[in-house]
Amino acid sequence: MKDIKHLLTALLLVAAPFVATAQSTDSVDVRDYDVSLDFSSGLPYRGHAVVSLSLLRPCQSIGLELIGTVDSVFVDGQRLATPNISEIPAADRPAGQEFEVEVYYRLNGYVESSGWGGLHVESGMTYNLGVGFGINPHCVGRAVFPCRDSFTDKATYTLRITAKENWSAECSGVLQSRTMDANQMEHSVWRIDQPVCTYLVGISQAPFSRLDTTAGGYPLTIGYTDAQNINTVRRVFALLDTVVPMFERCFGPYRWHRIGYIPTSRGSMEHVNNIALAYQAMASMSDEGQSTIAHELGHAWFGNLVTCQTEGDMWINEGGATFCSEVAREATHGRGSSNALYQKNLESVVRTTHRTDGNQYRPLHDMPHGYTYGSTTYDKGALVWHSLRGLMGDSLFYASMRTLFSRCAFGNLDAYALRDSLMAYSGMDLTDFFRQHVFRPGFVDYRAELVRGDNPQRVMVRLRQQGIGTDSLVSTARLPLTFVSYEREELIRWIDAQFTDDVAEVWVDLPWEPSYCVLDLECAVSDAATVVHINTTPDRTYAYDAVHATVRAGDESQPLNLHIEHHFGHPYDTDTIAGIVRTVNRYWVVNGDRWTAENIECRFRFVRANNTSSDYAYLDPDFYLRTPTYDSIALLWRPNTEHPWRVMTRTKSGNRDEGFLRMRNLRCGEYTIAVVDSNLLSIEDAESSDPKICLFPNPVPQGAGIGLDVPTEQPFRVEIFDTAGRRVWSASGCRSGQTIRPNLVAGTYLVRIENNFISLHSNLIQL
Repeated sequence: MKDIKHLLTALLLVAAPFVATAQSTDSVDVRDYDVSLDFSSGLPYRGHAVVSLSLLRPCQSIGLELIGTVDSVFVDGQRLATPNISEIPAADRPAGQEFEVEVYYRLNGYVESSGWGGLHVESGMTYNLGVGFGINPHCVGRAVFPCRDSFTDKATYTLRITAKENWSAECSGVLQSRTMDANQMEHSVWRIDQPVCTYLVGISQAPFSRLDTTAGGYPLTIGYTDAQNINTVRRVFALLDTVVPMFERCFGPYRWHRIGYIPTSRGSMEHVNNIALAYQAMASMSDEGQSTIAHELGHAWFGNLVTCQTEGDMWINEGGATFCSEVAREATHGRGSSNALYQKNLESVVRTTHRTDGNQYRPLHDMPHGYTYGSTTYDKGALVWHSLRGLMGDSLFYASMRTLFSRCAFGNLDAYALRDSLMAYSGMDLTDFFRQHVFRPGFVDYRAELVRGDNPQRVMVRLRQQGIGTDSLVSTARLPLTFVSYEREELIRWIDAQFTDDVAEVWVDLPWEPSYCVLDLECAVSDAATVVHINTTPDRTYAYDAVHATVRAGDESQPLNLHIEHHFGHPYDTDTIAGIVRTVNRYWVVNGDRWTAENIECRFRFVRANNTSSDYAYLDPDFYLRTPTYDSIALLWRPNTEHPWRVMTRTKSGNRDEGFLRMRNLRCGEYTIAVVDSNLLSIEDAESSDPKICLFPNPVPQGAGIGLDVPTEQPFRVEIFDTAGRRVWSASGCRSGQTIRPNLVAGTYLVRIENNFISLHSNLIQL
């Protein structure tokens, strides 16, 4: 479900008045509800319910729950002297024997403390929303009929509705009959043959107009108001013709016979066959509206068919349905568009979710009651389902999900049972995955870098990891790397990394020499990083909010194949550099098929302190809060992790609170933003300087490698001469950005770099 603001954040637990059960919910199994509701005479609404149930174990009494007034109670036809449904005698009843509790009652409507769940009585409509964010338990079936409100007690239902004069009902289930009496009162009967929880039963009455059509071969009924244009409504729901078959291919058959939607003023809720949908989504072609329609339909599998065992694993329901929005986007717009939706969600989750959920990173499993329906559950939950798909691969993941929804249909799962089921169906060991992504808080940020050896087609990948909101690093990880050749060929390899503390090194054999590698280019793993791929053309701007960077290709620029990674991790190796006061807790990695891209400008976003008015609030919390001097912000760069950071530019756009630092001639390498003391750090004028041969570091400590920053994309030869003019080291086929290790004795040397296009010299000091 989604409220009209998308999600509640922190909720206080508020006690609400209702008739509570006297026994634990595992003492009773309700098998069927037969509920009659008379809306024809206004408030209070009259209700009559026959509840068929049995005991799971012998007990003295059982209880039902109702937010309303009980007039009388009958047990197997015998009227109780006191109409107290919370204390129904059961001492003489054997376990397993079915009996009936009949309740006559009245309802005045009820809305719980958050203003969302309950039975809403409005001037133009009556409807229920089966979940309450500010009530415990969250199920609010008891706002409509006497019941056992839980996520595990599932039953079948008959709903008999008498509507207000000239109004009509739309309810969960399949319509059995609809008749009109002499007073223009509609009488309708609905039947739910599948066992579902009480919170999934939806009732509504209004002066509905109806659109009866089909979606993916299933009957589709849309109850809408006259204020909504029928042609717009028809166009909005046309996406379901594509989405429903996609969902069935991925998750198995739709089990509910028909699909139904009604509009509400409060928000959206996944009632079986009678989805409540916020007015804004009912007639909107916006991405958010289409996403909400798909989300609520996704609950037909995630939540309605297989339900979380307790509210502490609500991510199974809500994270799964949010993931369905992504799957729907893939069906209607393609994988590239769904990956963009995923990256938008990933960036937002890492940046804000711990803030909105009580300023704390939370594991998905065993979620506290007040945060059951928070962003961690919905949005991080969706990331985990996405990552399972990436780790397992589409074929195995969806085959396992179809098996899960078939074998566990109309049942319940917790995170452990889900893990074990998927492991059994797939044959994959998912223990480490669930430990890291479900049972622990926070994220891991991975950084991958090539280390070249003597064989250009055999490279080492050095991986580093750091925790974001967690102290627990992984010991093993299976990660996808995309290797890019100098001719722009791409090859994806999944590597199995064994970490020692925060570092892992893996050798990879390739069919050609790689220029660079990119981690998770195809958006398969939800680590704390996003990535974009750009093929630039002259005189064009590329803005990518997911990586907080904008690229502008000038009129005279050459086309560039470019990859930009944005990492929500602390930039490595900045803490000990004199002159750097403080950095943002994130960094960029830029790779491309040219080491230096003239006339291609890149702007890197910053947001001052905790600027909640920004569209990117909390991007740089506490960055220059203590020394809020706008002029002290600078852009840092280095070619790779073996070299020191350099201050490149302070050229900014925007304002004091939010803006960009601009790098005019983009270079490959790492970038971050820092508050600097310019008295201690020199600043390279990147706006006007011409890149020349640059050796890092220089002087060179014993045992350190030497990085090459050379203004050419072509291979070149490196020769090193001592002061007597003797050549002491040479190598061919070197590339800009490469690190060499000549193993020189202490002294001063001349380095010469040549190919058919350049001939450059530089002095080198070996310590």
